[in-house]
Amino acid sequence: MSPKITVETVATQLVAGLDFATTTATLPADMAAAIDDLRAHTAEAQLATTGPIIAVYAEEMRPNLPWTCEVCVPVAEAFVEHPTLRSHELPGGVVATATHAGSYTDLKSTYSAIFDWFAEHGHTYAGAPREIYLNSPADVAEDQLLTRIEFPVVLASF
Repeated sequence: MSPKITVETVATQLVAGLDFATTTATLPADMAAAIDDLRAHTAEAQLATTGPIIAVYAEEMRPNLPWTCEVCVPVAEAFVEHPTLRSHELPGGVVATATHAGSYTDLKSTYSAIFDWFAEHGHTYAGAPREIYLNSPADVAEDQLLTRIEFPVVLASF
């Protein structure tokens, strides 16, 4: 069953984030390590988090070359200096969004549905996609994982 794709306006969010290098082949392990680092550093810095972890993908993911990805978490207040984390605003705006239910390894099917939706409606990508992890494999079974995917979008005008 294809996920429901909607268009929404999301607010700008203040986040604590960290960048990491990855490749298509190493993404799952690199992502898990980066999320562990993010959790450890935000706890160590005693930052008050206000939402779930978000992955922001590079606008150009190159299958055979390394690329940069960011994991971040909304925070209550900006901070000035940290050796690993950076404080910044994650831009808001109009996004095409769908919620994937199930394993992270099956996210491709939801991405495919979103790409098909863009093509069918003539919309344009307007920035890097984001995955918002609404729950965690530490708390729910793999088939109960929920991941919200957001693509900034410029809607086609007719």
